[in-house]
Amino acid sequence: MNNAILFGNGFNLLTDGCPSWHDLLIGISDKDNAPLLEGIPPTLQYEQVYLSPSTTFSDLSHKNEETKLKEAVKRRLVKLPTNSFYDSLKSLDVNIFLTTNYDHAFYNNNGAVIQDYDSTEKIYSIRRWKSICNDGKNICLYFIHGDIKKSASIMLGLDHYGGALAKVQDYVKGNYQRTKKMNGENYLYKQVPSIRDRLKEDIEISPLEYGFKDSGTGLISWIDAFFFTNLHVIGITLDFSEIDIWWLLSRRARLLKSKLITNKIYYYPTFPISEIHFHLPKLRLLERLGVQIVHHKLTEDIETGKIDYPSIYNIQINNLNNNL
Repeated sequence: MNNAILFGNGFNLLTDGCPSWHDLLIGISDKDNAPLLEGIPPTLQYEQVYLSPSTTFSDLSHKNEETKLKEAVKRRLVKLPTNSFYDSLKSLDVNIFLTTNYDHAFYNNNGAVIQDYDSTEKIYSIRRWKSICNDGKNICLYFIHGDIKKSASIMLGLDHYGGALAKVQDYVKGNYQRTKKMNGENYLYKQVPSIRDRLKEDIEISPLEYGFKDSGTGLISWIDAFFFTNLHVIGITLDFSEIDIWWLLSRRARLLKSKLITNKIYYYPTFPISEIHFHLPKLRLLERLGVQIVHHKLTEDIETGKIDYPSIYNIQINNLNNNL
């Protein structure tokens, strides 16, 4: 069974000067309005920024207003450099990568040859991926929450997350349809079978057969990685606002009860041991959903009060490699 890696913004935060999502939202908010509400998910903090009465955006239409917000995000992330931890990820014996990041830090500044396969998706990212050649190795990278190259695809607010979740649900349940234009009108091209049917009936399908570009991985969408690969999740906090990821984990857990699932999902926490009590409910829930937790054992922060994130990431990348 193939392996796939899902990574998040934790890898970017290992680069000096990279803004956290909170800093990013502060940066694009109108300073004349009330500060961001604390204790609410980032998706709703974004809605606060977008919906607040604004002197900055008041002369724009609603559509252009949100475009300007997303362009502001793009400007802050477009030149984000790569770092050695991404190099460590790419050196692993894995060719399928998924990311919740919008930026290109995974492959920036390293001479990789990139080919885009996302030209037909404007807002959502069910099949958005890039082919990357890195030191002779071919990598398939799925941008599951949008790509800064396509500003409209950047998922920030609850409205966008909700629409994306509907697309994910359609794909999993067998209601996702590809259409083609013919004589100026759309017509149904192919409808991808449900995940349950593909598992139950052992259906082998080609991306090309369903009107998708062939990634060379056998996957039609990044969603397939949750059911048809051993998925390794690292560098992402799995905040409960990531409703698409949590829905997929829950759906997979239901299929586990029917004995249809044979893949494994691993989660590699990268928070310090001193903060584990904040994360225990989430870790226990993940275990109940059939996810294997792989803990690191670096305890220096308990004694010194200093958090060594680079060491934590190196340990967890090594643990990931051991599970391939």
